[in-house]
This record gives sequence, C-alpha cells and structure tokens, in this order.
Amino acid sequence: MRKILTIVRWEYFTRIRSKWFIISTVVFPVIVVLSMILPSVLMTSEESEYKIVGLIDETRLLAEQLEKQLGEEYHLKDGSPKYQVIVFKDLDTERAKSQAAALLDSSIIHSYLVIPTDVWDSSCVYYYTRNIGNFRDQSELDRTVSRLIRSYKMQKVGLPSHLIKQVLSPIDFKVMQVTCEGKEKEGSEYLGYLMPIIFVLMLFFSIFTSAQILMRSVLTERSNRLVEILLSSVSPTELMSGKIIGLGLLGLTQLLIYLFLAYFVSSYKGLELFNLTTTAIFLIYFVLGYLVYAAIFATLGAIFDNEQDAQSAVSIFSMITILPLILASYIISHPQSLTTIILSFIPIMTPFFMILRLGIFMPPLWELLGTMGILLISVWLLMLAAGKVFRVAILIWGKRPTLPEIWQWVRSS
Repeated sequence: MRKILTIVRWEYFTRIRSKWFIISTVVFPVIVVLSMILPSVLMTSEESEYKIVGLIDETRLLAEQLEKQLGEEYHLKDGSPKYQVIVFKDLDTERAKSQAAALLDSSIIHSYLVIPTDVWDSSCVYYYTRNIGNFRDQSELDRTVSRLIRSYKMQKVGLPSHLIKQVLSPIDFKVMQVTCEGKEKEGSEYLGYLMPIIFVLMLFFSIFTSAQILMRSVLTERSNRLVEILLSSVSPTELMSGKIIGLGLLGLTQLLIYLFLAYFVSSYKGLELFNLTTTAIFLIYFVLGYLVYAAIFATLGAIFDNEQDAQSAVSIFSMITILPLILASYIISHPQSLTTIILSFIPIMTPFFMILRLGIFMPPLWELLGTMGILLISVWLLMLAAGKVFRVAILIWGKRPTLPEIWQWVRSS
C-alpha cells in the first residue's frame, strides 16, 4: 500500500504542476460558458435588418390589423419596425401566390403568408419561406397571427373587447419542484435540463483528457522500456493502481474547482443549483466513473505498443460515452423508466446516466447503492485486469495481441 501511495503522490503532484492541467482547467469552463451564453445572446439580440413579409389575405379582414400589430410589437435597434408588410390586393389567390413566389426567389421579400377564407374553421395559416430554420421570425409571426385570428373569432360571437383582452393575456406558468422532504420550491425547466448536461460534460472532458494522459504515460514507459526499472521495485498491479488513483485525484481536483466556481456564480446570481446531498452523490459517481475509464485506458496503454493503434481502440469507447449525451433528452424526461434503470446498471454507462438522473430526480436508495456497488466492483476488477495485462504485455514486443490472448492474460494468476 505504501508503494501505491508513493506512485499516487508522484503522478498527482507531477501532473497538477504541468501547464496542461492549468490550461485545460481554464479552457473547459470558458467553452461551457460561451456555449451557454453566445446562443442566448445571439438569439435575444435585437436585429438590425428589417424583414419584408408578403401577405395574401383571402378574408380581406385581417391585413390592416396584422400590419399594425407587427409594427407595434417588433422593432429594430433604431426603433423602426422590424417587419414591413406587402399586401397583395385585388388579385386572385393563384396570381398573388405566383407574384409572391417570384419576389421570394429574387430575395425582395423574406417570406409570405397566406390566410385562407376558411381560417375561422380550419385555424390554418400558410407560411412560405426559403429559410425554414429561422425559428425566431416564424415564432413571432405565428404568435401575432394566431392572437389576431382568435381575437376576431371572439368578436364574431359578440364577446366584449375587455374580455377578449383578458382571454388573450399570457399566462404566467410557474414550475414548482417538490423535494423528497415534501418542500416546494420554484424550479427552472431550463436549469433542470442544463445542469445534468454540464455535469456529464465535466465527466466526459475529464475522462478524455486525464485518462488519455494515463494511457500515453503507460504506453511511453512501455515503449521506452523504463517499466523494467520500475517493476524492479513495485508489482505491475501496484504500478497501475497508483497511476489510476493518482490521475483520478487529479480529475477530482479539477472537478472541485469547477464546482466551487459554479457555486459562487450561482450564489451571485441567486440561483440554487447545488445541495449537499446531491453534490456528495455526484462526486461519488464522478470518482468511480473516472476510475473505471482510467483503468480501461491504462489497460489499452499496456496492450498496444504505439499510440495510433491505441487511439483506434479509444474511439470505440468515445462512441459509448457519447451515447448518454444522445439519450440525455429521454433520460431527463423519463428518469424512472425501465429503460433508464436498465441502462443505469451497465458499468461503462452508469456514471453518465446516474449523473443525468440526479439533476432531475433523486433515484431510490436501492438504485444508488446498487449502481455504486457495481462501479466499485468494476474498478477493482479492472485494476486487477490492468495489472495482469501489463505484466504480460511488457514481455511481448512487436506483436499485436488477439482478444483470446488478452483474455488468457487476465485469467492468469
């Protein structure tokens, strides 16, 4: 045990003083902050170019009011109306649509709307554009047209104007989260979705930086034959365990830095993102998940004798770790479904899925203890396997081992 601790101290203090650790620790939060802030800033920023929208109003009742409401509700930075409406009057619908399409092709207009005569019954309005990805413009036009049509429908049945205004006023829909203790607090759907994703990205980033450094370290020592000197003082299992635990502590240090920063920022903004219980459980999954992948990467470094072959194997595990991000929407929406529970008990995916679930819903105690137990057993078995593979692999040079041979190494005493 003393030898393992010596290796742990050497790996930890050597790496934490490196420029790589400082740079990577700074780069990740910058990337996360930019990815969170930039889209929001760009989407909510005021536009500087007005949009010309064509309008074919078959009802001949809504054009004037629609133009007025768009001019009142949406403006550019200089205060001028964002939308300019061109109404196609005194034309049959087909000729009007032909002219509108020609103007759209020549980029004179940005889009055009067709309000059919049966809109009162069908509640269907047609929006034509070349850029269907501009959700902001679509949302604004949809909201204004829908409100205008509903207003006219209510006027037709004789509803007073003050009641129409009350009916069309927006509802303040507050999300309230109920804790395990039965307490109620106002929650944020955006934060509830975002925070688990950020935690999973932290684990993903730590695995594919620190753990890959561990793989390269093992690969380099094996390639330079330095390991023969090291193994004169320690056993292969002690060497691999010390390296894995040392870089695991390095990843934990990096995570704690991020958590402290996030805590102070959230406190400054008045947001309650963390509580002691959830954070403690999250740290356990982070450490165990990190150790699982560190042991896997250390084994890969022991098997291969060049980094190119090792990176090909790493790409397989990269695809596996991306799976939780692909399924994040489902997991966050269905944290207690049977599929989610089954995926949570697969060791190489357990830390990712449990971290996602923790951000939304505290799983039952048996799931927490069961998944932690599986991870602990997996870490122990993988460390033993890494030591056994490393012990045999250092004696073989210039030959790529097959899977049956690797399995035989693991089974050896």
